[in-house]
Amino acid sequence: MAKDNLTDLSREELEKKAKGLKMFMLFFIPLILGLGFFLVRDYLNGEEMDWSLFTIAICTLGGPATLYPQWQEVQRELEARG
Repeated sequence: MAKDNLTDLSREELEKKAKGLKMFMLFFIPLILGLGFFLVRDYLNGEEMDWSLFTIAICTLGGPATLYPQWQEVQRELEARG
């Protein structure tokens, strides 16, 4: 979100946006851990690599990677408002 748009939001809206981004990032953690578990389990059992599952696991890492900078911007704006 652009810096100008964040300044237009009220403090309550910023807090709501920060909470939403945080919850969405937390949604990805069990998903990443679960996919990683199945990949490692298959590897340790000597099974062939499931490339579709591997691709999905890699792409799932992008969720928190793109949401975290947005969350930081919202947090900075909240801190600036005191």
